[in-house]
Amino acid sequence: MNVEERAKLYPVVLSEYDPAWPEWYAEEKEKLIRLIGGENIVRITHIGSTSVPGLAAKPTVDILLEIAEGADIEKLADTLPDDEYICLRQQTVPTNDRVLFLKGYTGSGFAEKVFHIHVRNPGDWDEMYFRDYLTGHPEVADAYAALKRDLKEKYEFDRDGYTNAKNGFIKDITKRARDIPERMDDFFAARIDIYEYKMLRDAEGVAEGYIELAKHIPPGTQTLLDLGCGTGLELEEIFRLFPDLDVTGVDLTRPMLDKLAEKYHSKNISLICASYLGYNFGEKQYDCAISFETMHHWAHETKIKLYKNIRRALKNGGRYIECDYMVEKQSDEDYWFSESRRVRALQDIPDGELYHLDTPCTVDNQIRLLLKAGFAQASIAWRRGATVIIVAEAQSEGID
Repeated sequence: MNVEERAKLYPVVLSEYDPAWPEWYAEEKEKLIRLIGGENIVRITHIGSTSVPGLAAKPTVDILLEIAEGADIEKLADTLPDDEYICLRQQTVPTNDRVLFLKGYTGSGFAEKVFHIHVRNPGDWDEMYFRDYLTGHPEVADAYAALKRDLKEKYEFDRDGYTNAKNGFIKDITKRARDIPERMDDFFAARIDIYEYKMLRDAEGVAEGYIELAKHIPPGTQTLLDLGCGTGLELEEIFRLFPDLDVTGVDLTRPMLDKLAEKYHSKNISLICASYLGYNFGEKQYDCAISFETMHHWAHETKIKLYKNIRRALKNGGRYIECDYMVEKQSDEDYWFSESRRVRALQDIPDGELYHLDTPCTVDNQIRLLLKAGFAQASIAWRRGATVIIVAEAQSEGID
C-alpha cells in the first residue's frame, strides 16, 4: 500500500466528544496490565484529546505506558498479539516513544475502537501538562477544537500535515502550562505513581543518600521525627538498623502517607497529614529528627523558624539530619530565589501559600541557618553531586 492509498484508508476523522472514550481507555488499560504484567509497568495514563472532557477529537484513544528504564522492549512487544497490535520501532516514530503500538488499524480502515499506545520511560511528559491545561481552561479547549476543525478540512488525507500544523498551538499551551507552578500537595499527589522511581534514579546521590542518612542516626535512638516523609523511602534502611524505632511522620500529601502506611503497616509509625512548617512538634519529644529532599523550597526566615521548632522537639543532646539538594555557589542560590519571587509575582501567589518552587541554598548558608536557629553545631557529613547531608546537634541542655 502506497502513501496515497494509506491516506485514503486512514483519513483524519474528527468527532464530537464521546463520553465512552474514558471507558475505552479503562478497558484497554486493564488488558495491557494483564498482557504485560503490572510489575513491568510504572504508570499508565490517558492522554491526547480524548482525555479532555468535551473536546472534539480524532476517535483514537492515546495511552501513555511508562515502563522501567531497563525493561526489555523486545520481550514487551512479544507479549502483545501481532493480530491486534502493530509495533512501530523508535527509528520510525518521531517522538519520545521507545515503541508505539497501534491498535484498530485494519485492512479495510479503522476498527470501531482505535488506540495509540506510547511506550516510554517514566517522566514529566508534555502531553499531561497540555491535557490538564485544556481540562482546566475550557475556552482554550474550544480554541483548540476550532483549530482542529479548520485543519481537518485542509489535511483530511494528510495525517502528518494535520499533526504538524497543530504543533505550534500545542507547544505554546504546553509552555504556558509548564510555567504555572503547582501547589505543593497537588504536585506530589499527581506524581504518586512515579515518585519513588524518579527519586531513586533521577538525581545524583539520592539513592545513596537514603542509605547514608541512616548511618548518622545515633545508636540507641528510640524516637524519630521524619519531616516531609513522603512514601517513606528513607525509612527502609532506617528500619533495617532500628527495627523497633518509634517514628512520627509528617507530610502534606495524603496519598503519600497512605502509601507509606501500607508499606510499613507492621512498624511503630504515627502519621500526620499537615504542613510541617506550622505544626507544633512539642518539646523534648524525639531523640532524632530527619528530613530528606524537602527543605529546598523555603526562604531563609521560614527555615530558621522551622529549625527552631525542630530543635525544641529534640531531647537534650538530640540530633537533626538533613539530606537535601544544595548548590555550590551563592550566585546559584541567588538565581533560584530570584526566580521563585518572579514566578510568585507573575502568578500572584500570596505569601505563605505552599507551591512547588525550588529555592536551594549553599551548604554554608544551610549551616549558618541551623546555627542561627540555636543548634550547638552543624557540619557537612556527606556529599554526592548536589545531594548533601548535614548533621546538626542540639544543645546538651535547655532550650530558649
